[in-house]
Amino acid sequence: MALLNQDFIKFDYDTFQIKFTITDATTDLSTYSAWWGVSSAATDTSLVVQKATTDWAGFGVSSGISMGNSSATVSLGQADFGGSGLESGTTYYHELVLSATGSESDSVVVASGDFTVNPSLFTSNTYRP
Repeated sequence: MALLNQDFIKFDYDTFQIKFTITDATTDLSTYSAWWGVSSAATDTSLVVQKATTDWAGFGVSSGISMGNSSATVSLGQADFGGSGLESGTTYYHELVLSATGSESDSVVVASGDFTVNPSLFTSNTYRP
């Protein structure tokens, strides 16, 4: 079952990980393929940031997801912000997709929600990036 309303707030240019725990997993997810994408809205198919497990990386998708027994961990860094990336003061839609076989034909959306990027005093005062 998909985990809806997986909403969270982060600050611009932070380096962090988002861990999705699949509580109703009936099998070890460590061999699954995963993709995580961010767009400006659920109805917008233009991607701002996307990450994937190594086997699904490519075509402009950065690797950046590691799989555990019952979880997927997405890693983001400063390079995912600014320019054509995540912008401060913006709320985005995000979606996590898993596949047991690595095939897009048997993939399923397991989590979705809103991702808000707030301004950071540290960043605004030019301490980073």
